[in-house]
Amino acid sequence: MLITRKSRRRSKLFHSRFDQDNSDFPLRQYFRCREDMVSSLIHAVLLAGFVVVLIILGHVLWQVFAVHGRHLSSWYRVLIFGGLAISILLAIKRLWSRLQNAREARAEMRELSRRLEQQDEDGNGSGDRPPGSGSEPPA
Repeated sequence: MLITRKSRRRSKLFHSRFDQDNSDFPLRQYFRCREDMVSSLIHAVLLAGFVVVLIILGHVLWQVFAVHGRHLSSWYRVLIFGGLAISILLAIKRLWSRLQNAREARAEMRELSRRLEQQDEDGNGSGDRPPGSGSEPPA
């Protein structure tokens, strides 16, 4: 099991039933991937809103400096807008990372759905299918 999400090292102390080499739980893995994708998308929406708020803050600060900051040194403006630009870039980087995570989770969901369909065709599956897979049994 990965020590953290970003870590490449694997822990020898903790074993997960969701490891890649374990094929016993494709439906459970599918639901875990779906939950991960939804949480990544919600986080991405919140980060996009945060970027918009930072841009609005930059516009407001620009107006404040235009009206009240004429007598101040120009370094104040450079430092504040430099820090704001770095914050915006970091938030955009995190937004991109979240969108990549959602894309990877969606690809993994497609693979797990395909594995579930293959198990059903082979007769090894218990008839469990992910919701919306298109091959629901008749009611």
